[in-house]
Amino acid sequence: MKLFPEVSAPLRLGRLSLKNRVYFAPMGLDMADECGGMSEPLEQFYNDVIDGGSAMVVLGNSSIDPSTRLHERGLCLHDATHARRLEPLLAYGASRNCPIVIQLQHYGAQGSTRLTGLPLLVPSAPKNHSRRAPGEYRTSRIMDVHDIAEVRRQFVNSARLAQSAGAEMIQLQASNGYLLSSFLSPYTNRREDAYGGSALRRARLLLEVVDDIHAATRGGVDVSVRLGIDDCLGSEGQEPHLLGGVVRALERVGVAAIMCSISIRETFHSLIHPTPEMRRRLIEGVRHIRAQTSLPVGFAGFTASIEQAESLLAERTADLIGMTRAIFADNDLVAKSLAGNQSTVEACLFDGDCFHDKGNPALDRVYCCVNPKYKRPDHIRYA
Repeated sequence: MKLFPEVSAPLRLGRLSLKNRVYFAPMGLDMADECGGMSEPLEQFYNDVIDGGSAMVVLGNSSIDPSTRLHERGLCLHDATHARRLEPLLAYGASRNCPIVIQLQHYGAQGSTRLTGLPLLVPSAPKNHSRRAPGEYRTSRIMDVHDIAEVRRQFVNSARLAQSAGAEMIQLQASNGYLLSSFLSPYTNRREDAYGGSALRRARLLLEVVDDIHAATRGGVDVSVRLGIDDCLGSEGQEPHLLGGVVRALERVGVAAIMCSISIRETFHSLIHPTPEMRRRLIEGVRHIRAQTSLPVGFAGFTASIEQAESLLAERTADLIGMTRAIFADNDLVAKSLAGNQSTVEACLFDGDCFHDKGNPALDRVYCCVNPKYKRPDHIRYA
């Protein structure tokens, strides 16, 4: 018998055939080159994850246009050069039976005005204009129909570029408070036109983008969605029970899979040091979403080991389990565990310091407390 039969079971995900049920979930590593293209260090990182046994890798935060940026070295996918730089990684993933899924990102209100010199696009007037970074105050513009049409065009352009690079699936980032997520949530979308009001009307932009991509690629690229299911704001924000009709609509427009996530910028602190209550909240939300659809449902958050993944799969919480910090801490976690070598895994400490690295101007990348390949410099300490 296999040591972890649930994790080891293959899964069909659209046109993808996954060799097991654990994937590397998107992580904003911000190690692209100065033009936003795939750099050698970033490609090597993903190659190491591919070699470590993950069923698939989802690249995080590929910006769909120069008008939406967050970090200077964030990954971009809005011209042919960006697409060509992705080709070797996608080919390597295919050769190792680990498909690469490209996540398409519009940062919306959580982007950087400093990098673009442009106001941030929002569905409704924000409730506050908090200071974002030294020397930068967030300014925004409520989107009109012309802005919406332009954003739809940008998503289509990036999807075509992903297809040209060899991607068989893309993922739309519709979680964590970014643009598509901000349209879905009653906390940030108080529009009174066709893009606001009911949950389905708030989902209109997302559904249109899915339809646009299918039409533009002639069905040649599967579309998955990273869906924000809980803003962690209570009744003021997005909650799982509001999304039943949205999930069924995503199924009708041909989405291949739904990957669940929780929190937005205002509540992100709750993810850095997860509590039992936050873990319970996430798991219950994922179970609610899975009960609404026949689509494969996955999620990422707080899963630290293959033993935990096996239990979640056995309980039918989800169809596949995303890991980010745990696989970041040990790229070989999946292969080691399935081979019975769990004792050799470098376990993530879940101390959140990798998140702090992203905002540290003294660092050129995200480091790790335990992974010897990119151990955090000794002089970098966080409270």
